[in-house]
Amino acid sequence: LANTASVAVVIAGRRLSKAKEVAARLGGRFGRERVEARLVDAAAPESLRSAFRDVTIVVVASSTSGYTRTVAEAALSEHVDYIDIIYSSSKLSELSRMKDRIERAGLCFITDGGFHPGLPAMLVRHIAGRFDSLQRARVGSVIRIDWASLDLSASTLDGFVEEFADFQSLTYVDGRWRRAGTSLYVKPAEMDFGEGLGRQPCYPMYLDEMRSLPDLYPELLETGFFVGGFGAIVDFIVVPLVMAVLKVAPRKGIRPMGRLMGWSLRKSARPPFVTALKVEASGFQDGQPHSEEVLISSDDAYLLTAAPVVSCLLQYLDGSIRSPGLWLQAHAVDPKRVLQDIGKMDIRVSDSGSTDSLQANRFQGSRLPMRSVAKDLLPDAVGKSGLM
Repeated sequence: LANTASVAVVIAGRRLSKAKEVAARLGGRFGRERVEARLVDAAAPESLRSAFRDVTIVVVASSTSGYTRTVAEAALSEHVDYIDIIYSSSKLSELSRMKDRIERAGLCFITDGGFHPGLPAMLVRHIAGRFDSLQRARVGSVIRIDWASLDLSASTLDGFVEEFADFQSLTYVDGRWRRAGTSLYVKPAEMDFGEGLGRQPCYPMYLDEMRSLPDLYPELLETGFFVGGFGAIVDFIVVPLVMAVLKVAPRKGIRPMGRLMGWSLRKSARPPFVTALKVEASGFQDGQPHSEEVLISSDDAYLLTAAPVVSCLLQYLDGSIRSPGLWLQAHAVDPKRVLQDIGKMDIRVSDSGSTDSLQANRFQGSRLPMRSVAKDLLPDAVGKSGLM
């Protein structure tokens, strides 16, 4: 990490005491002169502009999709680059409307960072070069968390259920994106995630980062992203209820549905507690049928969200991906570098087509000191980080 040795970090959020706590923890490891805490409120433009002064890039690590324009306007005002880990169609719409202004200002905005969105389309890009004709690429994920052990705030649960308001069941089949029929819910797709998880039912979930894949790989016949379930009660009772309520009462339904979701997740959590992401691809190479797969997994879902963003920031810092405009993380980063970086942060990476193993234990002697840093900075809705 020699190229980041002089980088300073600002930890900011609505709770200054929390920001100071995280800053003190990081400062104790990396030097107190390199970390400071600031108070900031995403809803207050002047607070944002003040916090962004003398900052190079802001990392939006909080559930503040409703304030996307406010945060982005402050970044434009202070001429600050931007990256977020928010999954929200309304956020994407807001940023897309500002795309020309971002580019004219010479700023680099990276959105849809993290694990998913963030990695699925990147994994397809990673394996596509191994095919003369890539025809099918399915990416699936399963998240098994010990929800009962977590102290989930009301705002965290609000953000969680808000994602269901954006949920679209689209897959790319035979030349166009199609809404999944009821058959996929009666008989869902299955993927084998290993690690005690085995074969898991997976349901289609549209991600914007997947849309451009058929343009990048014209011979692609089928692609999509699929998510594993949380268990029968949550999947077939709670989730349909949450989606129905949010259609009728998109704002007023969030808090009560968040409480219901939190309760049901805690009650239904069962080991093994593993989060995994896998791409299964097939096509032709040298005129012969060919297949590839990559499996990424971790016992820590928060780390798996944070680690790809840290890798993205490392690429940003060395200038290799800093380009004016609005970019999706999955298409901005160098896939091989991301897999190497997250492997150094205790993420397990198994790549069927790699002769250079990316398994985590290969890096025992050269770990990035980023595992705890990533978890401190990104998943806890601390707020903004600058000069990273």
